[in-house]
Amino acid sequence: MAIEHAYTTTTISLREIGLKQRVTHAAITKRAKRQGWVRPEKEKPVTAKLAALEPRQQLFVQEYLVDMNGTQAAIRAGYSVRTAHEQASRLLANGKVRLAVEEGQKKLQSKLEISAERVVKSLALIATADPRELVEVKTGCCRCCHGEGHKFQRTQREMATDREQWAAKGKPPEDFDEAGGIGFNPLLQPHPECPNCGGDGESRTVLKDTRYLSPQAAALYAGAKQTKYGIEIQMHSQMEAWEKLAKHLGLYAKDNLQRSDPLALRSMSDAERVVRMQRVLDDNPALMETLGRILGGGAE
Repeated sequence: MAIEHAYTTTTISLREIGLKQRVTHAAITKRAKRQGWVRPEKEKPVTAKLAALEPRQQLFVQEYLVDMNGTQAAIRAGYSVRTAHEQASRLLANGKVRLAVEEGQKKLQSKLEISAERVVKSLALIATADPRELVEVKTGCCRCCHGEGHKFQRTQREMATDREQWAAKGKPPEDFDEAGGIGFNPLLQPHPECPNCGGDGESRTVLKDTRYLSPQAAALYAGAKQTKYGIEIQMHSQMEAWEKLAKHLGLYAKDNLQRSDPLALRSMSDAERVVRMQRVLDDNPALMETLGRILGGGAE
């Protein structure tokens, strides 16, 4: 029963439960007493956890919860810039500090109604997305590949426009150079004997319509901006998503580096992260099965 489940597994008020289930809180109280329902104990507020820490440790926890950046949190908490990274590692290895951070995260998750399953699903969508759904590089024939005599080829509209401009200049129509004729289609394959491109063709960037993206591509998409070179598509980092996903799924459990230095992964180069993630994936073949369940609707 929904009322019993809410009563015995959450700490929300009886009045709120009653409003959702359309019964009075007094009726809930009577039913709970009659059937022996037991409410879970309320967790101590984060402020109580913080009270057990030193002032600068308390400030570190508060700053760390802002952006989860240990080094910057240590600096904002008053630690030396030169030793901030080491101080952050030491603080996050402290049991009391770590407990305060975890309690703070739980409070934020509860307030924002963010579950671990939802976070994992979001990361899995980003990690497994195909960037080609957002941006694609297509290679087709060049202007000379299929033109007559491998000369410059126009589309029908281009040919008509060029003829009009030629006539507007008062030049004789019979002197107009049709070059390779009409029929240019960039979707055709390059001609292997084209003297202009050598059979390699020409590449062009194609931006996809973001109104018709798959859930994975929509999660990967981070916006677009107009630059002097054209529209630039922005994406979330798939490597960071894989890294965070691996942490959520406990795939770094055998890695002593994470236990001794929780910030070490952030200081790695992209190449080092790739090697680390490849090792994690090689050692954990069950990961793809887990992702399949998540992406298939196993997590809400």
